Amino acid sequence: MMGDEEIPLPNKEYTIPGTGHTYAYIYHPAKEDEGSNEGGKKKKATLLWLHGFPSTSAEWRNQIPYFLSLGYGILAPDLLGYGGTSKPLDINAYVGKSMAAEITAILDHEGVDGDVVGIAHDWGTYLLSRLSTFHGDRFTKLVFMSVPFGRPGVKGDVHAINEKTKKLGYEQLGYQVWFAEEEAGNIISQHWEPFFNLVYPSNPQIWTTSFAPLGSLKRFLLANTEESSKHILAPWISTEAKDHHRQMFVGEIGEGGGYDAPLMWYKRGMKSLGWEEEREMLDRGEIDEGIKGKDVLMVGGLRDTVW
Repeated sequence: MMGDEEIPLPNKEYTIPGTGHTYAYIYHPAKEDEGSNEGGKKKKATLLWLHGFPSTSAEWRNQIPYFLSLGYGILAPDLLGYGGTSKPLDINAYVGKSMAAEITAILDHEGVDGDVVGIAHDWGTYLLSRLSTFHGDRFTKLVFMSVPFGRPGVKGDVHAINEKTKKLGYEQLGYQVWFAEEEAGNIISQHWEPFFNLVYPSNPQIWTTSFAPLGSLKRFLLANTEESSKHILAPWISTEAKDHHRQMFVGEIGEGGGYDAPLMWYKRGMKSLGWEEEREMLDRGEIDEGIKGKDVLMVGGLRDTVW
């Protein structure tokens, strides 16, 4: 593995009024845009980075220094359940509308306004979707990575997706069924090294046999060790990145530690909590079904065999 990689760490904390959840996040204010031709002083955009599972704000460790060097503002939180942020085990805390309000509260706390670009990966796209739905006026551009914008008011059905995708080869979301089971967090914690190696493989084709299909991930973890699975890990994953993951998930950082809180995102997803309220708001014309008046970029991976 590569070494000597610097992992950016949260430099700010804020406790959300009302929920009491404390968020740890990386924040650097935007600098003035010297190339702007508009009258008066104008700041560059602030980039809001929303990570996925199983990660933290450190997921953006390669992007943050680059965009900082260009003068862009950076706001990269450890999302709810992760890293230095609160880790509630109440499934209702992970409903998109609630978490979107918390992220907006952080933007307000830091005085971020004007040009804000939302950038999200994996489960972060669910949160960015709800930020667009409920606080769309705060954003000028949206970037979705791996998973597209999720329309509000839609009840998901992971089991139906698994039935359909199995006919094409394998259940693409079989792992999500297991992630929602009570045993998952403890088993992953006990076998975190083979789990990490499998999540970040040099050849993602292994996901089609050992990660995505129903029951395959649990079997892989129980059958493997760090030694037997280390050849799977991508060579571009640094020692520092792996050690940071260990500290955040296994080292019990924060009030909970482990994988139980991060897996709450999947438990909420399996139940589609929040969709009924969204449906009612759509019917009353209080929110839009899609994205209006914004530039949107969707980035997909050619070798991504799960989503």
